[in-house]
Amino acid sequence: MSVFPPMMAWAGIGLPEGVLALLPYVSPLRALLGSVVLFNTPHMVKIYLTSKATGGPGGINNNNPRAQYEELKSDRGYGDDISRAQAAHSNGLESFPVFAVGVVACLAVGADNTLAGKLACAHLISRVGYNIFYMGVSTNFAGGVARSTCWFLSLLTSCQLIMLAATKSDQ
Repeated sequence: MSVFPPMMAWAGIGLPEGVLALLPYVSPLRALLGSVVLFNTPHMVKIYLTSKATGGPGGINNNNPRAQYEELKSDRGYGDDISRAQAAHSNGLESFPVFAVGVVACLAVGADNTLAGKLACAHLISRVGYNIFYMGVSTNFAGGVARSTCWFLSLLTSCQLIMLAATKSDQ
């Protein structure tokens, strides 16, 4: 499924103008910072859950947190939630480079800043949804579909940003 968003963007298929028109403009560079906040939010949730699972902040192993994560994945009370938070964090880290390249490419070639800002806004909204559905309600089929839809839209908007820059640079 991950090849479809870039192929769609290459073919000029993405979020329709009517949908983008409904979104507010977000400065593309500010959206980069917002994206960093969004990929780190699940990490902070994981730290909070780790603290709860280990009896408080003093139970967090900051010397080897990855080993502690591996141990806590099987915790009956918190393991699933900790794993979901880690997975949402990892996915955010994975999605960031494509988004960042799209934003920087648009700025470098002088692409339509308003369109880039609306695509950046759509990306941020989809990443918020992704985090919510992954960490909060994706334990059922509908939540999983919603999470996957948010992921798809976040990748699609990132690819649309890249294609917007590519189209401008071809002129």
